[in-house]
Amino acid sequence: MAKTDTTAELRKVPLFAGLDKHELEMVSRLLKEQRYEKGAVIVKNGATGQGLFIIKEGSVSVKRDGHTVSQMGPGDFFGEIAVLDGGPRTADVQADTDTVCLTMVSWDIKPLLMEHATISYKMLQQMIRRLREARPHAD
Repeated sequence: MAKTDTTAELRKVPLFAGLDKHELEMVSRLLKEQRYEKGAVIVKNGATGQGLFIIKEGSVSVKRDGHTVSQMGPGDFFGEIAVLDGGPRTADVQADTDTVCLTMVSWDIKPLLMEHATISYKMLQQMIRRLREARPHAD
Protein backbone atom coordinates (compact mmCIF):
# COMPACT_ATOMS: atom_id res chain seq x y z
CA MET A 1 0.00 0.00 0.00
CA ALA A 2 1.36 3.42 -0.90
CA LYS A 3 2.15 5.87 1.88
CA THR A 4 -0.44 8.34 0.59
CA ASP A 5 -3.12 5.63 0.73
CA THR A 6 -2.19 4.85 4.34
CA THR A 7 -2.21 8.55 5.22
CA ALA A 8 -5.66 8.89 3.65
CA GLU A 9 -6.88 5.91 5.70
CA LEU A 10 -5.47 7.43 8.89
CA ARG A 11 -7.17 10.76 8.19
CA LYS A 12 -10.57 8.97 8.43
CA VAL A 13 -9.82 7.56 11.90
CA PRO A 14 -11.11 9.69 14.80
CA LEU A 15 -8.04 8.88 16.92
CA PHE A 16 -5.86 10.72 14.39
CA ALA A 17 -8.38 13.45 13.46
CA GLY A 18 -6.32 16.28 14.95
CA LEU A 19 -3.03 15.39 13.26
CA ASP A 20 -1.69 17.51 10.43
CA LYS A 21 -0.34 16.06 7.18
CA HIS A 22 3.25 15.75 8.40
CA GLU A 23 2.17 14.06 11.66
CA LEU A 24 -0.06 11.66 9.72
CA GLU A 25 2.87 10.75 7.49
CA MET A 26 5.05 9.98 10.53
CA VAL A 27 2.37 7.72 12.01
CA SER A 28 1.60 6.06 8.67
CA ARG A 29 5.21 4.84 8.40
CA LEU A 30 4.57 2.65 11.46
CA LEU A 31 1.54 0.84 10.03
CA LYS A 32 1.53 -2.71 8.73
CA GLU A 33 -1.35 -4.37 6.93
CA GLN A 34 -2.73 -7.57 8.47
CA ARG A 35 -5.41 -9.83 6.98
CA TYR A 36 -7.80 -11.96 9.03
CA GLU A 37 -10.17 -14.62 7.75
CA LYS A 38 -13.82 -14.64 8.77
CA GLY A 39 -14.09 -16.13 12.27
CA ALA A 40 -10.51 -15.34 13.29
CA VAL A 41 -10.01 -13.99 16.81
CA ILE A 42 -7.93 -10.85 16.34
CA VAL A 43 -7.70 -9.92 20.02
CA LYS A 44 -8.25 -12.25 22.98
CA ASN A 45 -9.68 -11.04 26.29
CA GLY A 46 -7.02 -11.13 29.03
CA ALA A 47 -4.09 -11.36 26.61
CA THR A 48 -1.32 -8.80 26.87
CA GLY A 49 -1.99 -5.99 24.44
CA GLN A 50 0.77 -4.56 22.30
CA GLY A 51 -1.06 -3.45 19.17
CA LEU A 52 -3.49 -0.89 17.82
CA PHE A 53 -5.82 -2.02 15.03
CA ILE A 54 -7.56 0.18 12.45
CA ILE A 55 -10.16 -1.60 10.34
CA LYS A 56 -9.51 -0.90 6.67
CA GLU A 57 -11.92 -3.48 5.20
CA GLY A 58 -14.44 -5.88 6.69
CA SER A 59 -16.20 -5.97 10.04
CA VAL A 60 -15.57 -7.30 13.53
CA SER A 61 -17.54 -8.03 16.69
CA VAL A 62 -16.36 -7.03 20.15
CA LYS A 63 -17.37 -9.69 22.67
CA ARG A 64 -17.37 -9.88 26.45
CA ASP A 65 -18.34 -13.08 28.21
CA GLY A 66 -19.46 -14.53 24.89
CA HIS A 67 -21.90 -11.67 24.17
CA THR A 68 -21.45 -9.15 21.38
CA VAL A 69 -21.21 -5.67 22.87
CA SER A 70 -20.43 -3.78 19.66
CA GLN A 71 -19.63 -4.17 16.01
CA MET A 72 -17.05 -2.21 14.07
CA GLY A 73 -16.23 -1.56 10.45
CA PRO A 74 -13.90 0.48 8.23
CA GLY A 75 -12.40 3.48 10.01
CA ASP A 76 -13.10 2.07 13.48
CA PHE A 77 -10.18 1.18 15.73
CA PHE A 78 -9.44 -0.84 18.85
CA GLY A 79 -6.48 -1.53 21.10
CA GLU A 80 -5.50 2.12 21.59
CA ILE A 81 -5.19 1.83 25.36
CA ALA A 82 -3.27 -1.44 25.33
CA VAL A 83 -0.80 -0.09 22.77
CA LEU A 84 0.12 2.62 25.28
CA ASP A 85 0.15 0.67 28.56
CA GLY A 86 0.68 -2.95 27.46
CA GLY A 87 -2.13 -4.01 29.79
CA PRO A 88 -4.47 -6.94 29.22
CA ARG A 89 -7.19 -6.83 26.58
CA THR A 90 -10.67 -6.23 27.96
CA ALA A 91 -12.62 -8.09 25.26
CA ASP A 92 -12.39 -10.54 22.39
CA VAL A 93 -12.47 -9.08 18.89
CA GLN A 94 -13.48 -11.51 16.15
CA ALA A 95 -13.63 -11.01 12.38
CA ASP A 96 -17.24 -11.23 11.12
CA THR A 97 -16.02 -11.15 7.52
CA ASP A 98 -12.62 -11.39 5.88
CA THR A 99 -11.02 -8.31 7.42
CA VAL A 100 -7.99 -6.13 6.72
CA CYS A 101 -6.52 -4.07 9.56
CA LEU A 102 -3.77 -1.51 9.65
CA THR A 103 -1.75 -2.27 12.77
CA MET A 104 0.96 -0.63 14.81
CA VAL A 105 2.78 -2.00 17.81
CA SER A 106 3.71 -0.25 21.03
CA TRP A 107 7.48 -0.49 20.53
CA ASP A 108 7.08 1.49 17.28
CA ILE A 109 4.57 4.13 18.42
CA LYS A 110 5.99 4.89 21.88
CA PRO A 111 9.27 6.45 20.62
CA LEU A 112 7.31 8.62 18.18
CA LEU A 113 4.94 9.77 20.94
CA MET A 114 7.86 10.49 23.28
CA GLU A 115 9.65 12.55 20.63
CA HIS A 116 6.59 14.43 19.32
CA ALA A 117 4.49 15.71 22.19
CA THR A 118 1.98 17.35 19.84
CA ILE A 119 1.05 13.97 18.37
CA SER A 120 0.68 12.52 21.87
CA TYR A 121 -1.49 15.40 23.00
CA LYS A 122 -3.76 15.31 19.94
CA MET A 123 -4.24 11.54 20.26
CA LEU A 124 -4.91 11.89 23.99
CA GLN A 125 -7.63 14.45 23.27
CA GLN A 126 -9.33 12.03 20.90
CA MET A 127 -9.07 9.13 23.38
CA ILE A 128 -10.63 11.28 26.10
CA ARG A 129 -13.41 12.34 23.74
CA ARG A 130 -14.11 8.67 23.00
CA LEU A 131 -14.08 7.80 26.70
CA ARG A 132 -16.52 10.62 27.49
CA GLU A 133 -18.89 9.40 24.78
CA ALA A 134 -18.73 5.86 26.13
CA ARG A 135 -19.19 6.85 29.78
CA PRO A 136 -21.09 10.12 30.15
CA HIS A 137 -20.68 11.62 33.60
CA ALA A 138 -20.40 14.97 35.34
CA ASP A 139 -16.92 16.46 35.67
